[in-house]
Amino acid sequence: MHLSLTQPCFWALQIQLLSSLLLWDKVVSIPTNGSGSHVTETLTEDLFDDAIILSQHINGLAIETRRIFLSNNFSSDMFITFTLQFNRHDEFVVNGLNSCHTSSLKTPKTEKEAKRISLPGFVKMIVSILHAWENPLNHMETELQNMPGAPFAILARVKDIEVKNKILLDRIMKIAKKVKHRIEENEEYPVWSELASLQSANEESRFFALYKLSYCLFVDTDKVEHYLKHLKCRYFHGYMCQDKENQINLL
Repeated sequence: MHLSLTQPCFWALQIQLLSSLLLWDKVVSIPTNGSGSHVTETLTEDLFDDAIILSQHINGLAIETRRIFLSNNFSSDMFITFTLQFNRHDEFVVNGLNSCHTSSLKTPKTEKEAKRISLPGFVKMIVSILHAWENPLNHMETELQNMPGAPFAILARVKDIEVKNKILLDRIMKIAKKVKHRIEENEEYPVWSELASLQSANEESRFFALYKLSYCLFVDTDKVEHYLKHLKCRYFHGYMCQDKENQINLL
């Protein structure tokens, strides 16, 4: 039997359905954490936290890569030799490690200097470091694949860092919008210019290029992690930011 549109029960059902829909619409339209601004702030904090966690993971991979270089038969002899030379203040090694391709960037050396940098300035600095590593990471992976005996453990980590570096860069671009910083399309970034050394027929030159890359990668990934922590602290607390844990790690 068909239900007539004129029957009272039909209209009762329609009214009940309409009431339920209106109630549901009201529920989903009201922010679950109070005001809309509070929800936005929570989402922004999540964005920062995700970027920081990712940067920590990248830094961890850089540390693991260097550890494997120092312990694997493929590279340990050369890497240990360079480390001993560095500890003895060998001029060639010290100068080499003090000239990472990102050293041209003006980065803060103290907490006081860090506070003088605007939030957009900090974002630009982080973006510059991440962009500066796109090319060397790509070549590092390619050359390692061509080097006999290069362990898969190193290759896998370098590739993982390369992929995650791009993801982190995308997250930073979203943070840039939060701090009102517009990234210019024709922005210039530090250029890595040591491909010839990495491809050298001379084994010592080739391994020192790898040694320097692994060292500079660790230094820069560590910087990015701590710069992001400082940026988050400044974003939410302004110049009242008291990021004690991060103060000693800004260099």
